[in-house]
Amino acid sequence: MRKLIAVALAALVLPLVFAAGPASAQEKLRLPFAYIFSGPFIEFGERVWNEGLMPGLAEVNKKGGIKGKQVEFYKVDVRFPETAGWIVEFRRLCKDEDVPVVFGVGATKSTIAIFEDSRTCGVPVLSPSSGGAWPYRTDDGMKDFGCCMFRYQPVPDEVMPVLIKTAKERLNISRAALSHSIDDDFAANNIKVSRKALQDNGVEIVDDVGFKDAETNFASQVASFRRNRPDVIVMHHQPGPAGTFLLQLRDRGVDAQVATDIIVGGADFWKQSNGKAIGSIGYSLYSADDPSPAVQEWVAKWRAITGKTGAPDAFVTTYYDAVQVLAHVMNEAKSLKREDIIESFLSVKAHQTISGTITWNNVGDIFRPAPILVQLGEEGVLELWK
Repeated sequence: MRKLIAVALAALVLPLVFAAGPASAQEKLRLPFAYIFSGPFIEFGERVWNEGLMPGLAEVNKKGGIKGKQVEFYKVDVRFPETAGWIVEFRRLCKDEDVPVVFGVGATKSTIAIFEDSRTCGVPVLSPSSGGAWPYRTDDGMKDFGCCMFRYQPVPDEVMPVLIKTAKERLNISRAALSHSIDDDFAANNIKVSRKALQDNGVEIVDDVGFKDAETNFASQVASFRRNRPDVIVMHHQPGPAGTFLLQLRDRGVDAQVATDIIVGGADFWKQSNGKAIGSIGYSLYSADDPSPAVQEWVAKWRAITGKTGAPDAFVTTYYDAVQVLAHVMNEAKSLKREDIIESFLSVKAHQTISGTITWNNVGDIFRPAPILVQLGEEGVLELWK
């Protein structure tokens, strides 16, 4: 009788054991990916998702995911260039205790829009492609990122003066024309840095124009540049509008050297210029001709995934790189509580990535030992400016 009872109990237990196995194996960590999934820049957002984030996530999951769980991202629309709807969405994420971190965001305008709310609710934010000069300062003049906002790009106040000084030395520039988007915080803040850097280097500003990102006819701005004959054009826009403006400049005979910021590495800059952005200089977190194995393996992988020639742009590369950094941060955290993740960000010291060695010395902008100055080559490939 006892044998029959034992057999019966075993028969009941076995299905429970086998049922528990697949359930735990399928357990996932779902995280929000806030980015541009509507409006005029939707193609940009989808390219970052498909060509950068997803391949990077595959690497994360191949190495065990986060805290032993496979990771899955779900889309949250930041609605760039609008901000009101994004602020509402971010506040919802803040209130959700199951959201340990907000990753993505993207544009500096979208990042600035949530700054006050981020420090109120205490959720860590990693905004990898925000590359605008940061406007907020503490009482002692330091950049103020609150409790928990982290960025990943080289920033203009540190690199733009180096780029302009180097351009003057190599190209003997003396007359500059400037352009920027008047309805974008990224451009409006960066242009201030460039104006000062040009003045500090003794470069005369002969023209200074602004327009909205949605504009498409730049006849008056082009005519003004032709009249003032600059030998360098310093522009700050989103990649697409910058490419459109540059195409019209070139088509109407303005051939001055173009210098810009991280948007030099945006695929839309090249695409909208119809290839006439070739030779433009700027800075980036990587160059595709970097011989390091990490970079060359990534370039080869991107070509295999997309079927494209050339090389991945800087924004796609940013998210391929940054999602793996995020996984490192969360895996090293004591727990997935928000305060532990913030502490883990601040423990990142000399960590090796595709973009080189990175350190967060404090909340806010990443530290890299040296800037990477780049120039656009054939097919819009980012090459080290030598």
